[in-house]
Amino acid sequence: MAIPIDLQFEIDAPIGLVWTYFQDPPRVAPCLPGAELTRVLDEKTYEGQVRVQVGPVVAQYAGKLIIERLDPTAHVVEMVARGDQQGATGRAQARIRYQLRPLAESRTEIIVHADVSIAGHLAKLGGGMIQAVARQLFRKFAECVERDILNMASQASLND
Repeated sequence: MAIPIDLQFEIDAPIGLVWTYFQDPPRVAPCLPGAELTRVLDEKTYEGQVRVQVGPVVAQYAGKLIIERLDPTAHVVEMVARGDQQGATGRAQARIRYQLRPLAESRTEIIVHADVSIAGHLAKLGGGMIQAVARQLFRKFAECVERDILNMASQASLND
C-alpha cells in the first residue's frame, strides 16, 4: 500500500540556516515521532528504527536511511528509508524529498513530499487511517523542525 504525504510550512529563518539543519540527519531524525538513528554507517547512510502506532496496532521497524541527493543549488534533499518490522513479516519504505525556497531574507518555505509504502499488519488497517496518522506525525515533525531551527537562529545571533 503506497501513501503520498505532502506538507508545506514556513519558518522565520534564512534559507542558509535551514539548509544547514536539513543536512544533519542525526539532528533532524528525532523530530519525527518514534524515529531514532542508532548508527552512522557513512556520511549518507544511517541505521535506525521507527515505532509507529495506528489505533491499537503498534509496529517497530529497523532499517536504513540513505541520502540519495543533496543539491545545495536547488536546496533539495532526497532520501529513502527502508525497514523490516521487528517480530513480524511487515516492511516499510519511504521516499522523502525536502525542498527549501527563500520567501524573504529571513523566511523560508519547506516543502516535503513523501511516498510511504507499507506491507504487513499495518497495511491491513486501511490507507485512510494510516494516512491520517502519517499526516499527524508529519505535522509534529514540522513543529519540532521549526523549534529546532529557531533555537539554532537564536544561538547564532547570541554568538554574533
